[in-house]
Amino acid sequence: MKNNLDKKETKIIAGFLTSALDVEDDMSINFYEEFLNRQIWPTNLTDDVFEIIKKIILILIEETEGHKKIFLKLMEKINYA
Repeated sequence: MKNNLDKKETKIIAGFLTSALDVEDDMSINFYEEFLNRQIWPTNLTDDVFEIIKKIILILIEETEGHKKIFLKLMEKINYA
């Protein structure tokens, strides 16, 4: 499927999508993964509660990976012109 964007417009949209990918990477690597570190949590937090927190954070990381795939597919489509 060919788009109607000129090269300048395609470059602008690719820049937006690249920025979005960077944000997703930052969220996944610098934010969510930090919370998987048991040592940053209060010492009186029980292991059971930490495991619940960890499961939720892992879901967020998986969702972030899904977002990245969506942005990559969009980039693929606009570069297809």
